[in-house]
Parts: sequence; structure tokens; C-alpha cells
Amino acid sequence: MKKSFLLLTLLILISGCDSGGKSPGTNINNGSSLERVMESGVLRWGADVIGGIPYVYEDPENPGTYIGFEMDIAKSIARSLGIKQELVIKAWDSLIPELQRESFDMAMNGIEDTEERGNIVHFSAPYYLYTQQITVRKNTQEIMSLDDLKNKKVATLSGSAAEDILRGIPEIDVHINPEIIYSYQDLEEGKVDAVVLDTPIAIAYGASNPKLKNVGKPFGEGHYVIAFRGEDKALSDAVNQALIKLKESGELSEIYKKWGIMNDQQQKAGIK
Repeated sequence: MKKSFLLLTLLILISGCDSGGKSPGTNINNGSSLERVMESGVLRWGADVIGGIPYVYEDPENPGTYIGFEMDIAKSIARSLGIKQELVIKAWDSLIPELQRESFDMAMNGIEDTEERGNIVHFSAPYYLYTQQITVRKNTQEIMSLDDLKNKKVATLSGSAAEDILRGIPEIDVHINPEIIYSYQDLEEGKVDAVVLDTPIAIAYGASNPKLKNVGKPFGEGHYVIAFRGEDKALSDAVNQALIKLKESGELSEIYKKWGIMNDQQQKAGIK
């Protein structure tokens, strides 16, 4: 812990003081955000736990506690900083607004590095390379690709990269839900013809459901990142250093293997 604190103190001295700016990507805040978290001894992070498998969700065997691959990452980051982590539960589509309202220090919840978000918040280095996956009912034969979704009703999560992709094809009738589970429920009940969501979600909610199946090749590659307020660059720099350690030590790979989401895309991203 002492070694971690000395490293972080060095980062603070190198970073300098806040300039008070708010725009991500500018030379701003390079001290107070990290000092604040270190002094509190707690890294507070925001995520949604409803339909959160395998990201972060309530442990069915221990109600009131939360598990998932992002919980493991948060614990490892906090341990690297020599402090504790604390989960702050918020709705997925409110995470960025809540971050801006300072409800927590960072948001980590399968947040894609879209250009639109990048204009609002500061991103960490990527920690997972995701793709999109189509899920249909078990007896569906005519859907195997994105092109096959034209003139079909397709459900997805509000504010997701999948929504952007689907809305880019006018012939697709896009149905938006505020939580992951509702999209798969609509598919089961025949209200929509397919669901398109990130591969980890499709594995958890599509492949595991005997009434559904994942079809076609994954597409729409992108990255999961941790979101910070623009002025909190010093904190994001410290978290990036922790992520580098997790990657180089092999711990990040072990976390992904534990949760069944280690795949060729992660090896492509240098996580082995």
C-alpha cells in the first residue's frame, strides 16, 4: 500500500494543479481528483445491476452483495491504488448524467467509447474489446446477419452502441428498452423478431436461454472504457496505470476466463 501511495503521489506532482476546465482531452485537473479519492480511501464507481450479468449483479447466493467481471476489475483497481472500492447503483442510461452530478468518481458498466460520449466525458484506456451479437428465437431460420434484420422488429438497450448501429439502417424497426432483460423478454414473448446487444450480454441472456439462440458472426467491434469527468484526468491516469498492471500481470485475462468472456477479440487486443 505504501508503494502504491508513493507512486500516486508522484503522479499528482507530475500532473500539477487543476485549471478548472471541463472539456475532456484538454490539459486540466491534474491533482485534486486523485487527492480527493486517496484522502477518502474509497473509489466510488457507478453501474447498473439490473440485468447486469456478467458485468455486475446481485449475488443470488448472498443477497445484498454484488459480483461480476467489472466488480472484479473495480476491486483490482482499488487494490492497486491502495484503497477500497464502493459500488453506487444507478440506471444504465443515467450513468453519465450521474457522473457529471458527482454521484461517484467514475462510471464502469459496459460503457462504449462512442464519439458522442467522448465529447462529454473523459475515457480511460480500453479494458475490453466487444462486438455485437444477434439473438433470435430458437425456431427462427431466416435471420443470420445484420442485413436480414431489415423489415424486422429488433430490440436493444437505450443509449447503447447497438442502438446507433440499428438506427443507421432505416428499414429496421428499432425497439428501445431501458434495461437489458426487457429486450430478451420481448423476444421470448414474440413482441420483436431479434435482439442485438454486446457479445457478453448475448452470452449471458441469449446463449443461456433454451428458448433463444445467438446467430451469425459477431460484428460492430468497439471498446469498453471507464468514464470520468473531464476535470478528473489525474484520477483517470492513475486508473489507467492500474489497468496496465492488470493486463501485463495476466490478472485481466484470468478475470475474463473466470466469467467466460475471454475470446479471440481480447487476444487481438493484447490481453493474453
